[in-house]
Amino acid sequence: MLKISIVIPFYNTPTELFIECLESVKKLKPFEVILVDDCSTDQEVIAIAKNSGYKYLKTTYQSGFDGHPFNVGVQSAQGDYVCRVDSDDILLDLPTQMLFDIHFGKAKRVAISNNLRIEDLILAPRAIFNALVVKKELLLQYPLAEDPNVFADVLLVLRLLYNKYSYDVHDQVNYIYRKRENSIQTSQSSFHHRLRHIQTVARFCYLENISPSKSLYYLKLAMLNTKYGSDSRKFYHKMIQRRKNSSV
Repeated sequence: MLKISIVIPFYNTPTELFIECLESVKKLKPFEVILVDDCSTDQEVIAIAKNSGYKYLKTTYQSGFDGHPFNVGVQSAQGDYVCRVDSDDILLDLPTQMLFDIHFGKAKRVAISNNLRIEDLILAPRAIFNALVVKKELLLQYPLAEDPNVFADVLLVLRLLYNKYSYDVHDQVNYIYRKRENSIQTSQSSFHHRLRHIQTVARFCYLENISPSKSLYYLKLAMLNTKYGSDSRKFYHKMIQRRKNSSV
């Protein structure tokens, strides 16, 4: 049996969604489940967590983002691998074996492939960290960013891809991602998120000490996303094709 520690950060999650999340995890009989309370004020959701039978931890301050509570959970994890689940989502399945360093989950409506490249993730950032199973040692080496200026999950995956850790993808949908009104993601405009993505790419280049020329290349890709959004990959391929045609 794989020793997978599931880490679930939470803060005032609606109780019905939280209960459904915990019930979905319980069905999978993981090695360990760690619930990390980011200083919730809802006593009902706190009671659910404390009475769940799972390990309950509480952060020393309310961070407002998943990075800090997730890192707290990782540091406490006893498993060889860690899987992150959002407290209002549903986990349907876990890998039964780990042939690679990383195992990406597969959520509905979130595109991921076995040939995921850095360029692809910069042009089309998306939530591919949920249900991801990764060696605990890698999460200790590359902890999630704890500030609101970057997308911590995208930053982590960019760093793992850059350092050429091996990975595969779950062969079927195993994660149900549920959007909620007034969440961090839905309360800001799409342009705001695109600007935040530029900061994510800039920090990625800084942390990995990427050369100026390569950093400019990655930042130009991020700017394409800022300008064109979901169509950025189409414009990128058109740009590449024009360059090929002009060199003929």
